[in-house]
Amino acid sequence: MIKELASSRKLRIFDFDDTLAKVKAKVHVRNGVKRFTLTPAEFAVYDAKPGDMFNFKEFDAIIKTAAPIKKNVDLLKTAAESPGVKTTILTARRLAFPVKLYLKRNYNLDIYVVALGSNDPQQKANYIEKEIKKGYSDIVFIDDSPKNISAVTALKIKYPSVKLELIQTNEAEHIHKYLHTK
Repeated sequence: MIKELASSRKLRIFDFDDTLAKVKAKVHVRNGVKRFTLTPAEFAVYDAKPGDMFNFKEFDAIIKTAAPIKKNVDLLKTAAESPGVKTTILTARRLAFPVKLYLKRNYNLDIYVVALGSNDPQQKANYIEKEIKKGYSDIVFIDDSPKNISAVTALKIKYPSVKLELIQTNEAEHIHKYLHTK
């Protein structure tokens, strides 16, 4: 048992938007002549309609204002400070730099950021599966999107020997707590 614990490789993966911070950026949606925007929280549960075209350009900009989700930021800090734990931000954003800069400027954290450039939940599952194949056997994945959590859940069945904890966070719940504890 002790040998097994000593040899487990730990990985903590956090989504960024609406998991670590609530940003002002919006997803622009166009379907024919119809145009509208979605917040990251709305997009996380949005069911795409045939003909929907998404524009994520606002997510490429430097993050100037964001409301941190304190409970999750505290978890990120703890993971980042834990020896022997690889801590990663896994985001659907196209660019890692805005997230990396935000974390450095606001928390002095130098966290590895993986920008998938895709909102397909399977891409997050694929990334985590690659990490499992590299030998990570103790993984915690924190994300606000039920679709992302669902896609990663399949890995629990495929890799029963891997300790894979999935935490779906509700940004509204955390924002409420943040606003009332300041």
